[in-house]
Amino acid sequence: MLKAIIIDDEAKARRILETFIIEYCPQIQILALAQDVPQAVKAIQKLKPDVVFLDIEMPGYNGFQLLDFFGEIDFEIIFTTAYSEFALRAFQVSAIDYLLKPIQIDQLIAAVHKLEKIHGNSFIRERMETLQKNLEEYKLKKIVIPLSEGSLFVELNDIVFLKAEGSYANIFFKDGNKVIVSKNLKDYEDQLTLEEGFFRTHRSFLINTNYIKHISSDGSEATMVNQSIINISRDRKQEFANYMKQKHVG
Repeated sequence: MLKAIIIDDEAKARRILETFIIEYCPQIQILALAQDVPQAVKAIQKLKPDVVFLDIEMPGYNGFQLLDFFGEIDFEIIFTTAYSEFALRAFQVSAIDYLLKPIQIDQLIAAVHKLEKIHGNSFIRERMETLQKNLEEYKLKKIVIPLSEGSLFVELNDIVFLKAEGSYANIFFKDGNKVIVSKNLKDYEDQLTLEEGFFRTHRSFLINTNYIKHISSDGSEATMVNQSIINISRDRKQEFANYMKQKHVG
């Protein structure tokens, strides 16, 4: 059984989440409820939870500042938030779980199941730093790549392109290295959008357009800075051409 603490400055929000966890997540034991960060710090130090359900916007200290009170982080964090669509995408690529207010039961159950899988191998401080960096200027800068032996924290501008490999994806970096991950290309397409310069040119390729060296005269291929040849599918050619024209003008 996983031990938990709920932190939220709104009493009603604490009660609702507590009720949902008791009713739908029997694998979670709630140790305490806290209304602010100072109260939460004392509870965490005393009770040693496995997970903290943490509100972000609170008076005094916000949720992100909780980690400032700890040298070593040995508990997982699931944020509860009413953040915007962009911010939620920042949470996803930073591998930080969240519950969007008002909390949905199926979302809570999914978050707890995910927690059970990663518990004990969380790299929570690194993932939090990645999240905060992504949120700073409202533009994604880093992404967490799950590997069998842990997690890789990568700057987006280090990625040249991604190539589908069945249900896996190969990620190619500007330093010549590559990794294979057990996520498909659609997962990354949903996370890395035109805003960050990424474009799905083909069912097999998602590229960082900042690293295009040359586009063929017929618009069917792009050569990347690492000399890789990327296919541009017929049904994406016009959209890709329009995007690159707009990007160049911008």
